[in-house]
Amino acid sequence: MLVLPVNPFELSEEALSRISADDSWAPIASKVPHVDARVIRHFLTPAEVEVFATELAARRFAPVGRDGIAENYAEGEPVAHRRATADSESLAAEFYRRLRTFLPSGVGSNAPTDSDGRSWKPSAVNPRMRFITYERGGFLVPHYDSPYFAPDGRRTLLTVVVYLSCDAVGGETRFIADQQNDLPFVQRDFSDWSRLAEPEDVVSTHRPEPGDVLLFWHRTLHDSAPILQGAKTILRTDVLYEPVEPG
Repeated sequence: MLVLPVNPFELSEEALSRISADDSWAPIASKVPHVDARVIRHFLTPAEVEVFATELAARRFAPVGRDGIAENYAEGEPVAHRRATADSESLAAEFYRRLRTFLPSGVGSNAPTDSDGRSWKPSAVNPRMRFITYERGGFLVPHYDSPYFAPDGRRTLLTVVVYLSCDAVGGETRFIADQQNDLPFVQRDFSDWSRLAEPEDVVSTHRPEPGDVLLFWHRTLHDSAPILQGAKTILRTDVLYEPVEPG
């Protein structure tokens, strides 16, 4: 069962139909330096970015705590960021169609993620779409993403971040030096940091462009740098994996 969504809404049928209207997108993949992550440029066309902008303009985004949890925000506190959530099987299917050629064909026990020692293969994109907006002063502390375990035995391992807008000074997605990299996953502490990252903590930075998608394993330490001016909006989801049966 999925965790209750923050501020749920339904994407309009008109918007969904325009996202998959044609195949004019021309993706270009590249690696992020110093970390096991990949950027796909032009994952969304400019027209599709505009579709999301129009759709979200009428939506209310709810403030959440600095850890992204609604229950951890108290009225009157500084707003780290705001969220809204839509579930869409059709958008998930379209995203998976675009992503599948960029995904590793299998994930084993030697992959840089907590695979439980089993082998997995990608099967779908999680239909839960979390829209997150950061305004001036907004940020996300260094943290690890958590897996979702589906009732049918599938689970998520890979984070998908789609950048919908970034008219901001600051707000980069930053990958943080992880002092736990040499420890087995079962021995690691995946708690959020209690402070913002210092410059010396950062090993790689991605400055997004609207329409980009960023892929990285859930247990990769990262944050969102504070917004100094302007705003940034992202769509956050995951790739679902199914177990590979032995033999």
